[in-house]
Amino acid sequence: MAQDIHVTSKTIADIQRNLREYVIPGLERLKTSVDSTDVPFPGFGTLGFVLIGKYDGVRDDVKNYVDDAIDTVVKWIDALETIKKNWRDAEDASTVVYQ
Repeated sequence: MAQDIHVTSKTIADIQRNLREYVIPGLERLKTSVDSTDVPFPGFGTLGFVLIGKYDGVRDDVKNYVDDAIDTVVKWIDALETIKKNWRDAEDASTVVYQ
């Protein structure tokens, strides 16, 4: 049995709001939490000295990936604005008006 699925411009606006209020701040918290994983010298010890460069590189990569994710979510929000406008226009066009 098929489900009844209804999309409205309000639903699209709610998705935008959730992305703005929850997803982006969560990604920003993730990015700042990576900073808390810093291992100052001599954290890995003498033998681990060669690892610190790789470790810092991975931390930088994670921060870059999170930046990319934030940029992508911002683009989704922008795209959803266009979708919401088009959806609202379609809702208005399909409204029955009695004269």
